[in-house]
Amino acid sequence: MADHAEPSDRCWHERPFRVLDYLYNAEMDTYPMEEVVATCRRMAADVIHFHCMYNMRGGLDEDGFYFRARCARRQNRDVLAKFLPLARAAGIRTVVYTNLHWFTKAFVDAHPDWAVRLVDGSRLDHLYGDDDSTCCINTAWRDWTFRLLEDICAYPIDGIFFDGPITFVGRGGCYCASCRAKFRARYGTDIPVLDRAQPEEFARLREFSVGSLEEYYRDAMAVVRAARPGVVGYANCANVAEPDYSSGRANRRLMRHLDCLLAEGGFMYGRVTESGFMKTGASSRLYETQAAGKPSINAVSMAFSPWRWVSMTAPETRSILAQAATGVNPYYAVFMPGREFPGVHAAAELYRFLQRNAEYYAHSVSASPIALLQSGQTLSMYRGVDIPWADLSYQKATRAETVGNYTRSFYGFYEMLLRAHIPFDILEEEAIESGLLAGYRGVVLPNAACLSDHQCAVLGDFVAAGGLLVADFESSHYDELGRRRRDYGLADVFGASSCNQISACRRWDYVFVEEAGREDLGLLPAEFLAAPRYSIEVECAPEARVGAVFSAPIGSNIIPSAPRSTQPFVIAHAHGRGHSVFLPCTFGEFFNESHPAVYPDILRRLIENRVALPLRLDCSAPLLDVRLRTQPAARRTLVHLVAFQPGAGERSVPVVGTQLELRCTATPRRVRALRLERDLPFAVRDGWLAVAVPYMEEFEVIAVED
Repeated sequence: MADHAEPSDRCWHERPFRVLDYLYNAEMDTYPMEEVVATCRRMAADVIHFHCMYNMRGGLDEDGFYFRARCARRQNRDVLAKFLPLARAAGIRTVVYTNLHWFTKAFVDAHPDWAVRLVDGSRLDHLYGDDDSTCCINTAWRDWTFRLLEDICAYPIDGIFFDGPITFVGRGGCYCASCRAKFRARYGTDIPVLDRAQPEEFARLREFSVGSLEEYYRDAMAVVRAARPGVVGYANCANVAEPDYSSGRANRRLMRHLDCLLAEGGFMYGRVTESGFMKTGASSRLYETQAAGKPSINAVSMAFSPWRWVSMTAPETRSILAQAATGVNPYYAVFMPGREFPGVHAAAELYRFLQRNAEYYAHSVSASPIALLQSGQTLSMYRGVDIPWADLSYQKATRAETVGNYTRSFYGFYEMLLRAHIPFDILEEEAIESGLLAGYRGVVLPNAACLSDHQCAVLGDFVAAGGLLVADFESSHYDELGRRRRDYGLADVFGASSCNQISACRRWDYVFVEEAGREDLGLLPAEFLAAPRYSIEVECAPEARVGAVFSAPIGSNIIPSAPRSTQPFVIAHAHGRGHSVFLPCTFGEFFNESHPAVYPDILRRLIENRVALPLRLDCSAPLLDVRLRTQPAARRTLVHLVAFQPGAGERSVPVVGTQLELRCTATPRRVRALRLERDLPFAVRDGWLAVAVPYMEEFEVIAVED
């Protein structure tokens, strides 16, 4: 029976927690609630996304409520009333999973005015299969959802997780009568079709998408808070590299109204590859920033999608779930038929590790010296952006076939920073504008093309005050609305001006090191290296230093020699008390494409010549994610190491003999490897703490106690 007893601790979400999403839905009529609690205990989860809506018939309808709801057509078993006292007795927080994006066609047939409409008036169907549909947030459907939220809040729950709604601009919606009327009332025109080549029309369409979704969550959370004060509410937010217009999800704006940030950074679509590993780590970094002091959650699914009953392997699971627990809270989804897969047992093992070591994850803050910019403006406004697969909207992945790609440059720089073992965070434009950049020594702009005049000024001030800026290709060549500038907005910082001429494809070209660049680029195997595919012609300031140049265009990959050109590959420039390193070429994108082995070493050298990096690593793992964090109150420094090195089947390739050096001002009292559960011998020499990590499978956490 529903009641209004209050949860005892309204601040539970401000401490580290471990979320389990246990999908027992197919047996909702009979499945024992005691077994759901037992599964939470086996998985060492202390928060559950509890399912009390049946969606096994191609989405939700009025027959699918397994709690007391006014809109229900029939009264099913009340699993929510049965589960809540059991969960409370077991110390498990209950967050109700609320499906608001996926409905049966029959449900939408019964409410045709609620449907998402395409520009031709046809209905948008097919999110996950052949017999489902969805509803528009600007219709009377929103009032139906608000009544549903009130009914859920009649129970003594701890939270609500909104799985949707979203908007569907990326899939061609919505042009229903409600959207048309709202758009005309707001802008005085009809809703345009999606065309980013029309910047003014696109800006209005983008704001309509983002603003409509923000308004929905603002109003929905007002309903929730009025119905049950203290309930925690959060939604399925945008993933890394997702343009905000496509589904309306602008995380910073949604976080004005939500209590936590959750997004599906660990949902994979096939096997976990290196790119999937990087997506999960990037997600944790970005969500922590975008949550702006509120808790954040990185959601990982067991699923080897689209076969959701089949789990990822145990090594894959441990690697990405360890990333999803660093700086954020982890979530793990288990589909009941696959609960005995080794990957699921690996998730339970990792959750037990987090449970034992909770004190090392509480109240930690990043100590990374470098920030990588995730430019939401560039994602939305630039021509060269790849659209990632989105599980919630079922938007298919697309690749932009243009010269200059932000998405690939972002992940190219991301991977180079990993391979260079440089600890780094991810910031976006809002973080830069709010002053967070002051906590870093350097910032990397991966073809961050679309920046406002104000953002350029903030970046210029950061460099003038002593910071380092690394950028490539068209960074700052466009304003925040995607309008091309005649010159870089950061030209004074770069020490270079654009000539607005992009090279032909450099299919076989080389880069040659200049005398002025030998120290900057370090000891290379040769005085030449593989060139990125495209460069942009620039004119350098007299005081700028060119460290390397492109060859003249080459017509074959079998040649006796290659003449040098005067086109710069890398330009170093002092600006105030700081420095910029500008690569007027598709440097990051080319690494993402071709992986020249020397590129991460070049990037590390360019950075460490100008920034005193706090950490050095000698490790055999080819792809190692390094996170540097501190717990000031505990006087503790933490080095989180996560390797992506899956072996055959369910085995991992061990990483042995890792040598770690960390800058220190005093001799620590203890250095401990948390997963190995042992103290490690160490030495302090010339301001560096040296320690050997003898063995690691997938992940380790080194705790340095002052």
